[in-house]
Amino acid sequence: MSTSSSSAKKSPDLALSKRPLSKDFAQRIAAWFKLAARDLPWRETSDPYRIWISEVMLQQTTVATVIDYYQRFISQFPTLESLAAATEDEVLKLWQGLGYYRRAKNLRFGAQMIMSEFGGKFPHTREEILKVPGIGAYSAGSILSIAHQMPEAALDGNLIRVYSRLYGIREPVDRGPVLKRLWEIARIHVPSERAIIREFTEGMMELGAMVCTPANPRCGHCPVQNLCVAYKKGIQLEIPLKEKRMKRKKLREIVFLRNRGNKIAILKRGSDKKFLDFHRLPFMSLDSESGIPAYDLKYKYAVTDRDFEVFVSRSSDKLPGQFKVRWVGIKDCEELLFPTIDRRILADFGAFLR
Repeated sequence: MSTSSSSAKKSPDLALSKRPLSKDFAQRIAAWFKLAARDLPWRETSDPYRIWISEVMLQQTTVATVIDYYQRFISQFPTLESLAAATEDEVLKLWQGLGYYRRAKNLRFGAQMIMSEFGGKFPHTREEILKVPGIGAYSAGSILSIAHQMPEAALDGNLIRVYSRLYGIREPVDRGPVLKRLWEIARIHVPSERAIIREFTEGMMELGAMVCTPANPRCGHCPVQNLCVAYKKGIQLEIPLKEKRMKRKKLREIVFLRNRGNKIAILKRGSDKKFLDFHRLPFMSLDSESGIPAYDLKYKYAVTDRDFEVFVSRSSDKLPGQFKVRWVGIKDCEELLFPTIDRRILADFGAFLR
């Protein structure tokens, strides 16, 4: 679809009303949420610390995956004090499998900062909370509105999609002026009634996650269907548009799984630039023109904008000479930090290594 200046004139994005879609918009979202809300553990608390943990975990990760991680994390670190006192390895150990490990590091740094600079009390103003490592505009709005019922807006990828469809915005949402306007739209919809602010924020999130989905939106279940420009025009699947499309790289690796009795060969921590905080099984990158090596099992994993195909070699052959390895007991590996791909390999081949 063209995004030329002529199409921009037809798009309402920069000429939208500065009033909410309807006077009862927030009430409708809040009432719908009370009926449709999923039972999620972080919805049982108003503790800003726990809401913060859930919001960070939910970045780039599905709800289904997060639930168990959240419960384990809160069980081990139930308070700001306990997280601030934890070692980095303790935090990363619980985070293994969630990916985007900078999030876990920022949680620990953030807890330490709150303890030292805010006397152990979670910040409750936008200015203060934005000083915490890893907390941006969206997280700040989420935490403040959910935990403190403050009239703060939240706008993440899901809500960008919801508001873009509601207003029929056909301009790329990754353009600065359009994104700025979407934030303005999000702010004018925040309810003035403090009693429903939390339900409104969580309701909008639920709407984006369960109804106004990227593909196959469930418009028949939407509480504000009659206000949606995209629904009226039948253009839900065309919205939102993005100007920049991230191109994913296809890469390959071979992992060498070698053991001496009940010990296996591993590389020292930080040997892989993708996983600087982790040990790794011996591995080599394969260029795109190399033939597929002999392998026992194949895996796939992704890191940011890269998709990896992994071939695992399990044999008695010697390791290539360039590897400097440690031989570590299989049970001892359970206490070490490995990326998810290596954990999967060790779990699948565990029976053969004992």
